[in-house]
Amino acid sequence: MTRIIRFFLVMTLLCTHAYATDTLRFIGDVNINTGTVFQGTEIGGLSGITYDRAQNKLLAISDDKSWVNETRFYEFDIKLTAKSFAVTPSKVVKLKQADGTFYKKNEADFEGISLYGKDILISSEGSIRRSPPTSSELYLFGRDGSFKQVVPVPEKFLIPKTGKMDSAGARDNKGFEALSTTLDGKTTFMAAEDALIQDGEISSISNASTTRIVIYKDLKPVSEVAYTLEKIEALKSINVGPSDNGVVDIAAIDDKNFYIMERSWIARINKNIIRIFKCSINDKTTDVSKIDSLKSAPFTPVEKVLVLEMDDFIDLMNPKVLDNIEGISFGPILPNGNRTLIVVSDNNFNSDQRTLFLAVEILNK
Repeated sequence: MTRIIRFFLVMTLLCTHAYATDTLRFIGDVNINTGTVFQGTEIGGLSGITYDRAQNKLLAISDDKSWVNETRFYEFDIKLTAKSFAVTPSKVVKLKQADGTFYKKNEADFEGISLYGKDILISSEGSIRRSPPTSSELYLFGRDGSFKQVVPVPEKFLIPKTGKMDSAGARDNKGFEALSTTLDGKTTFMAAEDALIQDGEISSISNASTTRIVIYKDLKPVSEVAYTLEKIEALKSINVGPSDNGVVDIAAIDDKNFYIMERSWIARINKNIIRIFKCSINDKTTDVSKIDSLKSAPFTPVEKVLVLEMDDFIDLMNPKVLDNIEGISFGPILPNGNRTLIVVSDNNFNSDQRTLFLAVEILNK
């Protein structure tokens, strides 16, 4: 990636978005090389994170489908000041099924993680291409990895009972990627990565797709809101080729306000475009839980404002390149009272990638 191309990408985005009043200040980054082994497992595939304030631990779910090691999440010790950032693996927890056994290969595709009291919620994208196919799901586990329950998911996200998998539900590899519980622990947000089949086409150069966010109280879905993704950038000097954009994670503030992270991938130039938006639900936002299809229905999505184009931080990073960033969470509060956000990348267990942790301070103007 040349500086000229990167500059063009950034300027394209800045010309189409005004930055919100929140400013995110870079603190530091940490890299874990692909192939790093901890407690007999390879650290990798980190797709979602959540912060345990009581224990000062960062929890990260691996989307390893038991191909490298058993399905698992990691705990990391974290040290964060206004000028420095460090994460160190401290524990690996393997997840078990209801019968106490580990998941077999390709049985689970865990993507999101969130605290729920003393337990943890974990979302799964499922897979409509495996045999037998599985829908996107939400689970409650104990902190020790023990299975507790399947959490109800609205039927519109699931494989249709008719078995016609191309008629409705989440698309393959576009299911429940994003998961977060609010800072007070009372509300949980979970989002599909891109539009459900019945809601329209996925994101493209010509289409700003709409996905749904499910809102939970007491582990029960109580409402849904629509979220409109960005179009994939059309670059005049580049044929972008196969590309995508989707919601990869949420950091929930309260039951009305949250940050969302979108990730675009432009394969032809090997480019990740990572953007963080601050979103709000207000009196005009439509509860779309009773709307079966968003294709032609009138609705008002959540409000969103860009707060960070992560390309702006590349020159502060080491190495100076983004990776496949998929997870976002609030981190520790700094001594000055400001909150922090932490993001993590999924290295896909690829030797050409790495696990990247990056921390920022939230400056409210």
